[in-house]
Amino acid sequence: MNQLPDELLVLIFATSLRDLSSDAHQPLLALICSVCRHWRDVAIGASELWTTVHVPLEGHLPVIQTFLERSKGRLIDLDIMVLDSVILAHKVAEITAPYISRARTLIMTLPDLNIYNVFSKTYCTISATSLSSLSIHLTDALWSPHGHSPLFASTNSLCYIDTEGYFLREVPSRASLTALKLNKYCPTHFDMYEPLDLANEGDDGAPITIIAPTTLKFLAVSVFFAHSNDTDRCGCVLDKLCIPNLEYLEVVGSTMDLNVHFRGLAKLQTLRIQRCTITSADQFFLSAKELRRLELVDMPSEDIRHITGISTEGPSSPSFPHLSSVFFSTKRKYMESPQQLLQLAEHCVATGCPYFALEVEKGRIEEFLSAIKWSDGGHPVSDEGETEIEEEEMDEEIEWEPEWEIKYDDE
Repeated sequence: MNQLPDELLVLIFATSLRDLSSDAHQPLLALICSVCRHWRDVAIGASELWTTVHVPLEGHLPVIQTFLERSKGRLIDLDIMVLDSVILAHKVAEITAPYISRARTLIMTLPDLNIYNVFSKTYCTISATSLSSLSIHLTDALWSPHGHSPLFASTNSLCYIDTEGYFLREVPSRASLTALKLNKYCPTHFDMYEPLDLANEGDDGAPITIIAPTTLKFLAVSVFFAHSNDTDRCGCVLDKLCIPNLEYLEVVGSTMDLNVHFRGLAKLQTLRIQRCTITSADQFFLSAKELRRLELVDMPSEDIRHITGISTEGPSSPSFPHLSSVFFSTKRKYMESPQQLLQLAEHCVATGCPYFALEVEKGRIEEFLSAIKWSDGGHPVSDEGETEIEEEEMDEEIEWEPEWEIKYDDE
């Protein structure tokens, strides 16, 4: 391999690094550099190989410095793991600060606000002009609504934010935000004022409206405590959001009326709900006219009945004219949910859907099939779970690979 051109060697090295986690880059590059002097010289001279900078628990300051220097002027992806020492956090912050303007991705997993404040005091005057993706989480504490300062002076290119709810106030207003993930969200009206845009203050009695950027298409919210259907009691800001171009919504863990909290989502195409309690009075699903994909995770049968419109006492009345894909996953035993989802699939096909896919987590296909009481027009399933389902390859453009599929023809 020493006879290969240097450019080809660099390509081989870069390909071997491409799908590795951030903490695996340093060991592999160390191995490459140890093979021979020629490989070492080629690797050191290829700045694109050193752009993923992992900061482990132990710090490893010389290694961090080496990666930052060898990346030269390229954009870097910085992953700072849990640092449980304030002294070490100070050193890491000082080493990385001169390079933050080149950070494209920043992931910070910190134990508490004390460590976060170390970084914020060092970074707060820096403009992270190249930062497009920011993820910050505390492992051992909750964000406090007070007592911490913004991380950067500005983030003009930020598109993706993944953090706890309280931290949103420390992110400058973002006109280019495309994806927002909120964990441990304790909703208040003030959490979203900065990253989004407050249309009016409500001083004249008009309802408060928070306008999301037109670029925002992905929203995931993991709610930290139970909501009330009365947003005045839960202090929730979600019902004030105006997100006209949202295409993906994920809601995890709460008792809440989706129709009260999420409105005007005319372009919503994918909905994922997990551990949520849905009431029969929730009218949200009647407005999800453009929904293509529904993901149900750890949802009780009763809630699935409310979602699908499949009733044991009356005719089916689902309200998804364009639905063509459902993913179902639960830690519980399969009860009536598979039958409800099958009826939903049959209804969608009967109303014009040419192809419908039902997905279930790996290892539970037979259990899912045996729980289905096949109706007229369905495919027969024996008591042992042997199926006559026709398997077809998925379109290459679809990234996910379902464990099994059902194709219905209304011919």
